[in-house]
Amino acid sequence: MNSLNSSDNIQKFEARINDLESLIEISKSLSSNLHYSSVLDSILLTCMGRARVLKAGLFIKPDINSHEFTLYRNYEGFDADRKIKYSITEDSELIDTFKKNPQCYTMPELLGAVENIVDLKAFTILEPTLMIPLINRADLQGVIVLGERIINEPFEEDEKDFLINVAGMAAIAIDNSFLFEVSTTDMMTKLKLKHVLYQTMKQNFNPELPPISILMMDIDHFKNLNDTYGHAFGDIVLIKVASILINSLRLEDLASRYGGEEFVIVLKKMTVDDAQLVAERIRQRIESLEFKYTEKGKNEIVKTTISIGIARYNSGLDSVPEDLIKRADAALYEAKESGRNRIGIAK
Repeated sequence: MNSLNSSDNIQKFEARINDLESLIEISKSLSSNLHYSSVLDSILLTCMGRARVLKAGLFIKPDINSHEFTLYRNYEGFDADRKIKYSITEDSELIDTFKKNPQCYTMPELLGAVENIVDLKAFTILEPTLMIPLINRADLQGVIVLGERIINEPFEEDEKDFLINVAGMAAIAIDNSFLFEVSTTDMMTKLKLKHVLYQTMKQNFNPELPPISILMMDIDHFKNLNDTYGHAFGDIVLIKVASILINSLRLEDLASRYGGEEFVIVLKKMTVDDAQLVAERIRQRIESLEFKYTEKGKNEIVKTTISIGIARYNSGLDSVPEDLIKRADAALYEAKESGRNRIGIAK
């Protein structure tokens, strides 16, 4: 009997060591990544693997000024209706419960802990089996929701302990990546700031790396648009154009706001021909935009276009990022002089 107890203790001890080693690796992985969306995806995949579930989602604040937690777009497995906004207000009883008692919750446990059932609406629609608050410095950073398990078994207490430890690390990683995002991003357009652009270009100014290509863009007649319809309307145009740029790129590329209505995109491992295809796709999408202006008794449809200059890194011509920018700017100038709403390619 003592031998059996000893064997059980050894197995538990080894399992605990494995858990601690896993937590160390997870901590290293999360802390080394400051890309906000990538951090969120890593948290979801980590929890899915450890909990052995096919469904996972994350409720987070979409921006720094938000007062509610909404379902992150890259959830896995849940049959969520895109027309429904899955959200929880930060002043709700549910959020207060998570802050006061940061632990893993099943749905029955939450129903027993929260009196206001309306607060649970988002969860009752998704029907998760486990909810895990992400707490950092007594503040809620988000909530992980997990679906049914691959194995038809309830969560053991040691599994819940592991997941709440992961949640603590995840909360720190989200906070750090969010602060980094705020310090490197233009809050209106969600594009990267100029200093991030130059840092990224400098890191890729290496003849041994695949050459980068850059697109330098300028919204045509933007000053006239501002003067005619006002700066608030101009901001709407900037935000929409910026969203097209962001949604036209791969994860490894970078879109930045260079000036008022000027933007620069860095495309990695891409030929000039491929960069031209990206530029043309962006040009067409912006050309097809329509903005409604209904101020001052007017009811107009306003359209806009963009001119683009393309340049590819050449170690013989480009010693510093400014050299590549100048060549792209010259190509942009050529596009504007040729009639605007077109693409120029640097020589």
